[in-house]
Amino acid sequence: MESIVTDILVVGGGGAGSRAALTAKMSDPDLKVMLATTGKYGFSGSTNFFASETLGINAPFNYENDGDNPEIYKNDILETGLGLANEELCEIISRESSLRIKDLIDLGIKFDSYDNGKIRQYRLSGCTKARSMSVNGKTGFEIVKVLKNANYMQGVSIIENCKLIDLVAFNGAVHGGIFNTRDKFIFIKAKAVILTTGGAGGAFDYNVNPASSFGYYGYVSALKAGAKIINIEFIQIGPAVVYPDKKFIIHSYIWSFSPRLLNKKNEEFLEKYLPDNLKVGDVLRAKRFSYPFSCRTIAKYLDIAIFNEIMCGNGTGKGGIFLDITHVPIGELKSKAYVIYDTFKKIGFDISNQFLEIAPMVQSFNGGIKINENGETGVLGLFAAGEASGGVHGADRPGGNNLIDCQVFGYRAGASASNFVSGKKDGNYNNNHFVDLKVKEIEKIIVSNKGSENIENSDNLGKLFSRYLSVVRNKNGLNNVLNITEDIIMKKANGSINTTSDLYNTAMMGNLIARSALLRQESRGIHYREDFPDKSSGLDKRIIACLEEDEIITEFERN
Repeated sequence: MESIVTDILVVGGGGAGSRAALTAKMSDPDLKVMLATTGKYGFSGSTNFFASETLGINAPFNYENDGDNPEIYKNDILETGLGLANEELCEIISRESSLRIKDLIDLGIKFDSYDNGKIRQYRLSGCTKARSMSVNGKTGFEIVKVLKNANYMQGVSIIENCKLIDLVAFNGAVHGGIFNTRDKFIFIKAKAVILTTGGAGGAFDYNVNPASSFGYYGYVSALKAGAKIINIEFIQIGPAVVYPDKKFIIHSYIWSFSPRLLNKKNEEFLEKYLPDNLKVGDVLRAKRFSYPFSCRTIAKYLDIAIFNEIMCGNGTGKGGIFLDITHVPIGELKSKAYVIYDTFKKIGFDISNQFLEIAPMVQSFNGGIKINENGETGVLGLFAAGEASGGVHGADRPGGNNLIDCQVFGYRAGASASNFVSGKKDGNYNNNHFVDLKVKEIEKIIVSNKGSENIENSDNLGKLFSRYLSVVRNKNGLNNVLNITEDIIMKKANGSINTTSDLYNTAMMGNLIARSALLRQESRGIHYREDFPDKSSGLDKRIIACLEEDEIITEFERN
């Protein structure tokens, strides 16, 4: 097995990873910094994935003169978090967001602006002010592009098509990672590892993440290394396109067009899921400012209606429902929703006279690896940032906050890892122990994968998760997930499954989510239990998960 040595290893080539690598290298240019990406750098990872009408990044510049400031921004994050966001982390992101955006502007990114050159800011869901900036809907892609150029200029080493299989952890410290690159395994030794592997949408059959999304390997490998997972039951899920074959989120202006939602029988069904005091128009208008499903607004009834209509057998052949906006004048479509109109027109689909098919799809995870203000995980040498990390966001989050989370805490994790390795911070890595690690010791971790059987069974788990860990959850469904995943995990004991296989990691991820969702016997934010439909004041606590003797343990965080 090939072995590579570096000082700092960043796993993931999206916004958080690119920022972390750049900051680590600039903090100490003498350090060797390596960035490992699952696919081609600049084209893999969720940050680079263009799937939204107004994908934005937040900072309280107050360009729209609506009175925005860092304090209001922090309060918006705490309010949408419904008591489960870490206030210290929220304070940091609200105060430092403008600095990190200015860094990007200095690197050459050009945000949408008015004719006079002033940057334009939009108000997205969960925001009381207009603070989101966009680059023609391709914001994430443009962010990574400028950071990628800077990383190359600074001398960051890039290794592409390199999928994390497991972290290497001994004696309470992380020493690198095992990767699969094309048809071989490699061991990358590192004095510090920064996980920016994204979320676990790839473990679900219905997701709006790129095919290169394997964030569940990041969560599970961190868990096995001794890190804790927080708020993992909170998953952002919302309507997205299942047909034509182009993953795209349906939000913003589309809902202001009063679209018709039709099942496979061409029946409008939304009204039958609404309480008597609500009208269809009320819910559609609310949906414009509430993209992911959330119990916070009346828009929740739309997501529940779509999910239940599909699950009761009234979905289309592609597994969705029809979205009809053919009544909207084409000129209005082109002016107000030009990104989605042009996106589908380029692949030969005209939304002005053809029905889209949509379904609830996983977009992102609010929870993840528990971090402190510097991206530290509690495991020596292991850091995390971006969607891989947890604590910044609680039961819900403002739209546009994922991208700025990547920049603020990617920066902090990169600086912290650099200080850790170069000895500027207490607890510097034991270099002698690092050098003594032998490749043969690492090879013991790897067992040949089981091939297509694992892949097939992983796909079946993805369908299971999209059914029982999605919009509508209940005790029976969650226990169903637990029973099936625990059966798979137990096979590790008799050697019929290995801990580097996709089947094992997918099962562990589902088990982790199901345990946390079972423990939270209430509905709060983006976690909805139909058997506990109300929020409980007694559950204003975050759920922490850890691994003890190969068993996932979940409990409410102690003060």
